Amino acid sequence: MKRITIAVAGTEGKREYQDVVILPGTQPRDVLAGLGLQGFQLSRPDGGAFDFTEDLYQAVADGQKVYATKADVEAGRS
Repeated sequence: MKRITIAVAGTEGKREYQDVVILPGTQPRDVLAGLGLQGFQLSRPDGGAFDFTEDLYQAVADGQKVYATKADVEAGRS
């Protein structure tokens, strides 16, 4: 069992941080569904998104902060 903190961007201050307990085999999509964050993806602190089916337990350290960002953000659009 590991405890991680999900920093949520794009919720307009409603849910900025969520503490989550994960078990071996937990996938990012499991965490997002449990938090009710449809349309979001989990990203690594050093950049890059986790695959929705990746084993999150193996990919993070206990106590690590992970970022939830909207998956449909368009950058550089004018």
